[in-house]
Parts: sequence; structure tokens; C-alpha cells
Amino acid sequence: MIRFYRKIFFFNLREIWFNYQFSVADIFGINVFRDVKNVDRNIIPGVKEISHTIQINLEQDLEAIASHFSEDVRRKVRKAEKEGVTCYFHNETDKFVAFINDFAAKKKTFTTSKRKMIELGEYINMSFAEYDGRILAAQSFLIDKDMKIVTGLHSGTTRLQEGADKSMVGRAHKMLIVKNIAYFKERGFKVFDFGGYALNTKDESMKGINNFKLSFGGKVVPCINYYSYSYWILRKLASLFRLSGKL
Repeated sequence: MIRFYRKIFFFNLREIWFNYQFSVADIFGINVFRDVKNVDRNIIPGVKEISHTIQINLEQDLEAIASHFSEDVRRKVRKAEKEGVTCYFHNETDKFVAFINDFAAKKKTFTTSKRKMIELGEYINMSFAEYDGRILAAQSFLIDKDMKIVTGLHSGTTRLQEGADKSMVGRAHKMLIVKNIAYFKERGFKVFDFGGYALNTKDESMKGINNFKLSFGGKVVPCINYYSYSYWILRKLASLFRLSGKL
């Protein structure tokens, strides 16, 4: 089970992933229960929502997992390796936040903060792809060591930077994902979750992201989420005042 607290406006939000155990206090607190796996064994107080994601079964051997990668992924990863791109894990929070926020600002999407990353505590892992000492791509993951699930949280590249070699950045990004999959497979994780899938989207950008994730051979699966009533109201208010990014 992943369990941590976040500061939202003036409130403390508790977020729980995967494995839920009922508590009367859950009825009244500001809580989010994400991708609950044991729904059939619990009465979960709150508003139910179904989302979707893409997952790879890591209980296969690496050869079987790689066989589902698209030919484009395999070819570009081989080229990135020959070019000397390197990938590694390191929880360098300051470096990661600066990189992700630069990407988010250019893409005009939600940023993060060092405080938010620290709040995740032991549940966060960060990975980087570098070439010639320069970061080209970075990702973060929520990890559940008990349930053996890893799920993507942040992802960014330098493709939007002025003068960027977008082809090389794309190859490095693909290589980073492949190395991440192997890394978690080797450490006994059972599920690699890409962190979301925009089902039936008409947005061309989101379609592109969907197809990118699917090129690694995963399957689209539903996620059952619950929001406590107090959180659901807070979420509606945040949407009304265009502050959804805070949640």
C-alpha cells in the first residue's frame, strides 16, 4: 500500500493507492483512494470514478516483454545505446524538479515542487537519461514494494528547448522507458504502469501520448478510484475556480 499526505490549499489530503482497508475516519477526512485492487472486499466511502491506464506484466521474462515493443522502439533504443546515451536512477530532487518544471512551463501544463516530491517519501523513484553530461529525459515513479506495482508520475524531455535535437531526445526517452521497465523487472516488481490513458479522447496531443505508451506493448486496463465526499466537493470548487492543477 502507498499512503502519504499532501498539503492542498489549507487542508491535509491523504492519498492511498492500490490496497484499501476501511476506517470510519475515511468517511469524514479529505481522502483519495486510487486504483483500488481489493474493491470486492471493502465498502469504500465516497464518489466512485473509473479511469484507465496502460500496464505491462513484468512477470514475463525480459525477452517476452521486449518482443511486444514496436519495431520503432527497438530500433531507436539500439541507436541511442550506440550514441552513448546513459540511463540511471537517483533521487536528486532539486535537479529533477528543475528539469520537470522547465518542461512543464514550455508545455504549459502543471508543475511540481520539491515539497510535493518530499511528501512522497520512500514511495518515489526518479530516473534520468543523459548524453554528454546533459539530461535529455527524466521520469518519476510511485513504487509499492508490497504489491510490487510501479506507476509513472512525472515525465519530461528537452524536446521543447530551443535548438534541441528532437530525434535524439526521442530516442533517449524511449531508451529510458525500456531501461526503467528492465530495472523494475529485475527488482521483482510485477506490474509496470504508465500512469494513465486518455480513453476515447479527441485531443490529438493526447492521442499521440496514448500511441507512444502503447508502442511499448502494454494493455489498457481500468482503474477504480474513490474520492471522499469532502475531497469531491473540494475538487468541484477547484475546477470552478480553475485551480484543478492543485489537486
